[in-house]
Amino acid sequence: MEFNFITNVQTCFDLVRDTVNLPLVYYSHIPSALISLFIGTIVLIKNKTLLGRILFSISVVYSLWVMLSLVTWTSYNSMYYMFVWSFFGILTSLLFVLTIYFSYVFLFKKDVNVWVKWLFLIPLIPIFLLTPTTYNLPSFDGVWCLANEGSSFTTYYYAFGILALLMAPILLFKKFRQTKDKIEKREDFIFITGIGLFILMFFFTGFLASYLVDNGYITNFNLEPYGLFGMVIFMAFLAYLIVKFKTFDIKLLGTQALVWASVILIGSQFFFIRNNVNRVLTAITLIITAIIGLLIVRGIKKEIVQREKIEGLAKSLEGANNKLENVNITLQEANEKLKELDQMKSEFVSLATHQIRGPLAAIKGYISMMVEGDYGKVPKTFDEPLNTIFKSTDSLSHMVTDFLDVSRIDLGQMKYEFTDFDFRDLVNEVLKELKPSIDAKKLEFRVKITDQACLVKADRVKLKQVLNNLVDNSNKYTKTGWLEVSVEKPARTSSEKDMVLFAVKDSGVGISEKTLGKLFQRFSRAKNANDTNILGTGLGLYIAKKMVEANSGKVWAESAGEGKGAEFYVELPVK
Repeated sequence: MEFNFITNVQTCFDLVRDTVNLPLVYYSHIPSALISLFIGTIVLIKNKTLLGRILFSISVVYSLWVMLSLVTWTSYNSMYYMFVWSFFGILTSLLFVLTIYFSYVFLFKKDVNVWVKWLFLIPLIPIFLLTPTTYNLPSFDGVWCLANEGSSFTTYYYAFGILALLMAPILLFKKFRQTKDKIEKREDFIFITGIGLFILMFFFTGFLASYLVDNGYITNFNLEPYGLFGMVIFMAFLAYLIVKFKTFDIKLLGTQALVWASVILIGSQFFFIRNNVNRVLTAITLIITAIIGLLIVRGIKKEIVQREKIEGLAKSLEGANNKLENVNITLQEANEKLKELDQMKSEFVSLATHQIRGPLAAIKGYISMMVEGDYGKVPKTFDEPLNTIFKSTDSLSHMVTDFLDVSRIDLGQMKYEFTDFDFRDLVNEVLKELKPSIDAKKLEFRVKITDQACLVKADRVKLKQVLNNLVDNSNKYTKTGWLEVSVEKPARTSSEKDMVLFAVKDSGVGISEKTLGKLFQRFSRAKNANDTNILGTGLGLYIAKKMVEANSGKVWAESAGEGKGAEFYVELPVK
């Protein structure tokens, strides 16, 4: 390698001064390096993921390349020149490989396989080994003050640029086949466009300078500075992605990057401004841009804070909705389980009451026969115990019947036989059977039954059970006073269906307003009911309600309060 440090130092200085467009060199090199380092560093600080680390690596390698390139443009010392130029092969190939790596991780949101990494790293080894040899830079051209490049070596490392140009659209096409999200496709397309423009401009300006032009230093390498604007374009695309699509999960960085990039670009004009007027105008522009940029950043920061609060509230609401859905699912499952258990309970009660009913009927029958003397004369001292046993067995039999009816209703097994009859006859039959027990309590008993026929189509047996229950209840819960039973046909309009209204009223213990609302529920009894009748199950009115409703009627109760009596009504449609 031949060096001529003495004769060519002044010549190279004059050549650089007279032929090189230094303002353009400074303007293309310094701002692009600063912008690249600024965005790469901020992204790494804010986002320490693999993607952020790769971008920072690209920024560092690119900035080193720019710094060394700037030395070659401004230096006229051949020794420095040759030393700096020798690193371009390493930095250029690394830059192309990193852009491919960055594109893959950005598009597919994952790291490449180990074997793929080795596939790219192994071809880089010859570049590192051949860099300090004459295969890289065989000599120094003293006439044009530049290094003579080894064509084979240069072709080898520029091949990585061709690979990067080919891989960008291939990776994008592969990603498009894997996703149908239009927003994600748009983001990926913008990214590939930005990085593709950088690779294209950086590759072709360097390639054209090295191979396609052969008319001297100025013509060859004056193309190179224009290629560096590709990095500025790429960083602008990244800033847009950060603002628009929240790339790197950084919401404010894109705006900051655009503002400070503008400040850097305007400020870099001081390197080539040659008169004071332009310097003043540029300074004013720089100050105004910085102030407006700060105001914009503050405004967007405030908007982002508000948006984050709204997003936080939305996420909290979504989380609450998810929890509520989970609770609803759990409740539905529990409800289904309860229904299953309730059905099992009803089936058990039905089976148990069937089994108990038989022995009770037998006990009741034998006691009745003993009292009537069918087994011979019973001593007088047995009369009271036998009567007590009979009454208790009868009460227990009614209780078992109630439980059996409830289980049949719950299981949907209650059977009804509908026939036509006069409702008045059924009421008189019930009153005839219950009148002795009413008279025994010396209550004033009033009966008011209409003279009009009250033909109904219903289950006579079930309605008799209902009426018997209502009248018997009034008798049980009325110690003194009166009891009234009535049947009437209330006047109706032509559009209303004729009804028959049965009512039983008393001067008994009454019902509180709180109890009245749940009186017809299962196992529901008034608090003062136990004072009069402790044998009640709280099922009679529930059964009555279900039976009346099955006969297309309705039943309800009214009371002015405790101690003020009660009124029970049954309304049925007539034919």
